Amino acid sequence: MREAAPFTSLRGHLLVSLPSLQQDYFSRSVTLLVEHNRDGAFGLVVSNPLEADLAVLLADHDIDCPDDITLLESGPVEQDRLFFLHSSDRTFENSVAVNEAVQISTSLDLLDAIARGEGPADLVAGLGYAGWSGGQLESEIQADVWLVTPYIHEVVFRTPFEKMPEAAARAIGIDLNLISPVPGHD
Repeated sequence: MREAAPFTSLRGHLLVSLPSLQQDYFSRSVTLLVEHNRDGAFGLVVSNPLEADLAVLLADHDIDCPDDITLLESGPVEQDRLFFLHSSDRTFENSVAVNEAVQISTSLDLLDAIARGEGPADLVAGLGYAGWSGGQLESEIQADVWLVTPYIHEVVFRTPFEKMPEAAARAIGIDLNLISPVPGHD
C-alpha cells in the first residue's frame, strides 16, 4: 500500500497569477487562500475592484452601509454571495480567522459595528469566490500558473489594485516582468 504524499496547507497565503495565465479570469490577479486542504481550496480574489457601490447593492435590505467600503469581484463562483475580509484587530461573532492578521465573515452585523464606529481598521467586501477541487491547485502550481507568497497585509489592503501582483511577488524577491509567459525551456 502506497503512503499518502505529504501535504502542506497554503491557507492564509497569497496566490499571484504568473504571466503564463493570460486571457483568463485570473490573469494579473492576487487571491487570498481562505482554506486549503486535501479536499481542495477556497479563496477570494483581492485584486479585482468592481465599479459597483456596496451601499447601493444593500439598499433594498434596509442595511445602513458606509459609502467607503471597497467592493471586489472576489471570484467567478457564486457571484451573488457576499464576503467580508477584515483585519483581526476586531473579532466578530461570525468571523473566522484565515491567519493571525485577517479574518473572513459573511455576517452583515459587521456593518452595524462599522456604523457604531467599532469596525475593523481594514475591510473589503467581495462578491463570489474561487474554488479548486482536491489536487487541482497543486497541479496548477506545478504547471507554473501560480506563485505562492506569504500573506502580506499591505498588499491586500493598501496597495493599488493594478500593482498588487508585482508587489506580492517583489516581497519574496521575484520580478514578474522577468518571467516568460510560456513555461518551459527552449
